Amino acid sequence: IFADDLGYGDVGYQDGDVPTPNIDSIANGGVVFTDGYVTCPVCAPSRAGMLTGRYQQSFGFWDNIGPFRLNKDVIPGIPTDIPILSERLKKLGYTCGLFGKTHDGDAEKMQAFNRWDEFYGFNNGASNYLGDMNRPHNPIFHNKTIVSRPYSTREINNKDVNRDGVLVRDIENHLTDQIGDTAVKFIEANKENSFLCYIPFNAIHGPFQAPKSLVDKYADEPDKKRRIVKAMLDSMDQNIGKVLSALKKHRLEENTLVVFLSDNGGHEASPNKPLRGKKGTYWEGGLRIPFCMKWKGQLPAGKTFSKPVISLDLMPTFIAAAGSVIEADWKLDGTNLLPFLKGRSKARPHETLYWTWGARKAIRHLDLKVLTDDGGKSWKMFQLTQDIGENSDLSTKRPKKLKELIAKHHAWESTLMPQQWGWNKNLGYKDPTFGKPKPYHQSK
Repeated sequence: IFADDLGYGDVGYQDGDVPTPNIDSIANGGVVFTDGYVTCPVCAPSRAGMLTGRYQQSFGFWDNIGPFRLNKDVIPGIPTDIPILSERLKKLGYTCGLFGKTHDGDAEKMQAFNRWDEFYGFNNGASNYLGDMNRPHNPIFHNKTIVSRPYSTREINNKDVNRDGVLVRDIENHLTDQIGDTAVKFIEANKENSFLCYIPFNAIHGPFQAPKSLVDKYADEPDKKRRIVKAMLDSMDQNIGKVLSALKKHRLEENTLVVFLSDNGGHEASPNKPLRGKKGTYWEGGLRIPFCMKWKGQLPAGKTFSKPVISLDLMPTFIAAAGSVIEADWKLDGTNLLPFLKGRSKARPHETLYWTWGARKAIRHLDLKVLTDDGGKSWKMFQLTQDIGENSDLSTKRPKKLKELIAKHHAWESTLMPQQWGWNKNLGYKDPTFGKPKPYHQSK
């Protein structure tokens, strides 16, 4: 279960100001990762890393899908010769469904069409939360069939539809509910089979829109935007509850590994306390996210794991949970977490984690973190176990260690594939079709 733009301090089990009993039930019934990371502080690259188990820059996926490409032959997306989690598990007999947001380029390589047994959702960075079949493009698909077309932002802002972010029309068809309900149907249809149910909600990513009944619940919140975000989080938690209830109803809890995390840190309307920074930054608030997993009877309940882990670890962990083994030629950067969580290993899953995105670079080695946001002109260093808020810069106090970690980062970065697309004008080629309706937007 993958939330969108959910901050470290948003969830109930992190003392958030919105009750999230269903998310909390995963945390309380399983393992909470205090130092859980993603590979990028924005949507698409983070998802590419998680789905492949590899640093996404190793195959040129440095940025969100954007208008610029290295050359006209580049097609944005996870390369078809790099298997994603669903393809690995399908070979093991699993039925695999994706319900929600995918952000992976155009139809020819769109992972949701071609790499999953069932797909319900959209292929874009964001979507409005309600619509009907009369909208122009950027549709909601069920497999390759268009089932809804979200209203445009201009239409959403019409007061007949939306009053200050509160949806007052078609609210029974809110996209978060559609995603949750369709995921439940998938579980029910496959309760006798091995399955992967991947639920990348687009909540709480903007645009900020929620049903009036939920917004009214948070009427005492003075900030209007935050009030709506609280309602969106409440809605997502309720839909996570539907999924967990389906597992319990069909007695699947002891056979199902449930994971919850966010694709990056929270946005400006989302608390990342006690972390510094937010989505889009390399401060902990951009990279460290709420992360927990539960497997009844297999993983200890109420466990806190304080050693660094990363979303890259999900691929090898799921493969191991399915009873298979990781092949060396997969070149995964993630680690199977099960031996660490079951007490069979006392080591760290990772000594070193790396990040790079545009002018931002960072490395965490053991408990030291070094970062730059100006392409390496200046660097900062923090001891995270003593300074989770990144307030005390140690770079001038430990220059030798700083130099060592910068060199370590440079060595890693030298192994990566050059950026293939994104928002960097220096890539050279501008895609004339970017942002325009695609042929598959018109399919029936």
